[in-house]
Amino acid sequence: MRILGWIVLGGLLLALLVGALRFDRAGRPSLVGDEATYAMQASSLARDFDLRYSRADFDRFVKEWGGPPDGLILQSRDNGAHITYGKPFLYALAIAPFVRFAPVRGALLANVLFLAAAAVLAARSLQRRIGPAAPLWVAVFLFASVSFAYAFWVHADLFLLATSAAGLALVYWRESVEEKKPLPQIWGEEPPARQRGLTMGRWFLAGLLLAVAGAFRPFYLALLLPAALAAWGSERRKAALGGLVMGAVALLLLTSLIQWTAGGDWSGYGGQRQGFYPRTGYPEVDFPASHWNASIQKWGNTAWIQEGGIEPSFNPKLLGWNTFYFLVGRNVGVLPYFLPLLLGFLAWRKEGGRWAIPLAVAAAVLCFLLIRPFNFYGGGGAIANRYFLPLYPAFWFLAARPVRGARSVLAAGLITLAAAPFLLPLWSHPAAFPIGEDGRYAHVSAFAQKWLPYETTQSHIPGGQDVALNGLWLKRLSQNIYRTDETTLRMVGDAPGELLIGSPHPLQHVYLELGREAPVKIEVGGQTMSPALLRPDGSITFDVPLGEPRAVHPMWWTADDYYLYELDLRLPGMPPVPVNLRIEPVQDLLQKSSG
Repeated sequence: MRILGWIVLGGLLLALLVGALRFDRAGRPSLVGDEATYAMQASSLARDFDLRYSRADFDRFVKEWGGPPDGLILQSRDNGAHITYGKPFLYALAIAPFVRFAPVRGALLANVLFLAAAAVLAARSLQRRIGPAAPLWVAVFLFASVSFAYAFWVHADLFLLATSAAGLALVYWRESVEEKKPLPQIWGEEPPARQRGLTMGRWFLAGLLLAVAGAFRPFYLALLLPAALAAWGSERRKAALGGLVMGAVALLLLTSLIQWTAGGDWSGYGGQRQGFYPRTGYPEVDFPASHWNASIQKWGNTAWIQEGGIEPSFNPKLLGWNTFYFLVGRNVGVLPYFLPLLLGFLAWRKEGGRWAIPLAVAAAVLCFLLIRPFNFYGGGGAIANRYFLPLYPAFWFLAARPVRGARSVLAAGLITLAAAPFLLPLWSHPAAFPIGEDGRYAHVSAFAQKWLPYETTQSHIPGGQDVALNGLWLKRLSQNIYRTDETTLRMVGDAPGELLIGSPHPLQHVYLELGREAPVKIEVGGQTMSPALLRPDGSITFDVPLGEPRAVHPMWWTADDYYLYELDLRLPGMPPVPVNLRIEPVQDLLQKSSG
């Protein structure tokens, strides 16, 4: 069993490494989300040995990547006199040696190596408790979830998963010294200094690794709670707890000091922070750095840590829907995309502070739901819920009870089988995740599209386009409905179309107007409907009942409730050509007719 597990884990990691080395950006989307910021920050560290943004950094990026960035997050604390990157620097520092010799593929190679090191360490740690099935379970943790796909993204989240996994592996590691050395003969006698040093060193490194994710987002520091309980329950309590605290504090103080010295703020999310894009121009490229204040005033300060930057939402409806979507959402659900976390519960023991692991994760998740209610998953380019990645390894270490070979293989197989319908797009493209029709990364399978609920609360779910029209907010949920301009939608004939309708007031039905190419009968929610009005220009209007709202909660542009309805359309018998689509409330059409 042990040999089989290591062969499976090693083979999958080797395949991931080959995929990263063969990865080709040609024909793929440009760098997505924060990729350009991390890539330029790492290159600055590798070439210039600093964290300061400059025109030389920008020009080098264009040369290495074949074009300008899609966007950059920059910050300053002195009105642009010193500009640095608006992201914590630890990931850029870790990948800098790889980027120095391989500017494009270096970060991906580093991602795989970080993941492999954490996987081996986690498997070795778990093996001491659950038995020889540990390497197989770690393989399932990584490859029956979306975790492995982050290796192809120049982003910090896989690095944070690796540091969390490595830190927890050290927390729950039984030192051979502690297992073999006899206890002191006299109760209360101090153990040898060498043993105390080994214990403190291990826990210091554990605290340092667990604090890495907290240096990016403080919510992840909740993982220090079960670690502290494990240290408190260890045989050398003082050395373990002292090492854990000193490691965490040292890492946080050092990163804050370096971030401040670089010219930003004590945090990568503080100071004067702004996203720069082609429409805004880039400092020292499209406008001098001395115009920094003018740019901030025009486009706004996007720092999380500012007056009004963090406004927790305690709306019970919003919190309820977000909790539901966090668990089973079509794009960001933890259960469909991180299902192997259930394996940890199958061999759970409460000892060593493990009982606090679900509480710590719940506390961190609650912070995201309250502070980032309209984007608790990580924004554009995220594969499922990237904010959950650093918390995910905590569930691996719930397992502390020996598991027999047959049972362990059966559990791993069933979890993998259950995850398969949601991960097929990723498994089908081992070198990289696929591209959607909108030209961006996509990962939602057809099964998830059909059976899982769309996240009505989230502002930047992949693939969505919205239109404000006739007092309604309309968002397409399928590729067969698309936007031609800011106020016009079109639908492809004889193909299912899914649309979300939002209104500040309850709606019983709407009028749906289709162009002259549309058939005289349509299907709405599986029911055939006839036209309510034939217009002289050939367009057809249907009176479509909406039924009960799909959800009711505030949206990202208003604190008031919006009523959201889901509409499933089909134009049977029509050739696959586009037709204009217009939707308006019934009362609006009645007012126009009476006028």
